[in-house]
Amino acid sequence: MPAPQDPALAPWRQLQERLAGYFAARSRGLLASELDLARRDGEKFATLRVHEPGSAEFEAGDVRAAVERAAPSRYRMLSGKAEVLAEIAGSADASEVRCGERVYEVRLGLLRNIAAARSSGGSEAARVAGGLTNRSYEAFFDAGDEGALPLAVFLLYRIVALRRRAFLVGQ
Repeated sequence: MPAPQDPALAPWRQLQERLAGYFAARSRGLLASELDLARRDGEKFATLRVHEPGSAEFEAGDVRAAVERAAPSRYRMLSGKAEVLAEIAGSADASEVRCGERVYEVRLGLLRNIAAARSSGGSEAARVAGGLTNRSYEAFFDAGDEGALPLAVFLLYRIVALRRRAFLVGQ
């Protein structure tokens, strides 16, 4: 019997199938305030705009979402009024995120420019890895996991925002 499907994730399903577990992101500027997301063939399918403080907008055709700060150290992703995912516990570099009925363990590696999420069963649901300059990223996600694509977008936002903030503070 298949797991129940979350209505908040419905707009993401078709996009997730088309991407088949991968997308690349490239920043339009040095501090990665806007990223173009592309499929394996290089065709752009979405934009992620990172705003200060602690918010972002994702647009991919009919799929739209906003990341916002829900508490001083917690974030959530909304699609319209529906909550797609939410951080429920942890710290800036290690947290738990609920997406649909599942809980994922998220780890962010600021120095290595990597972010990963594992399901409670231990399998990797999403991974984002970036270059040294914070200008390009690759995201891999489990195409069979209903929440993996929004989770990958969230990981991309979190690692870009953290590195951007570290760069600005370091100036």
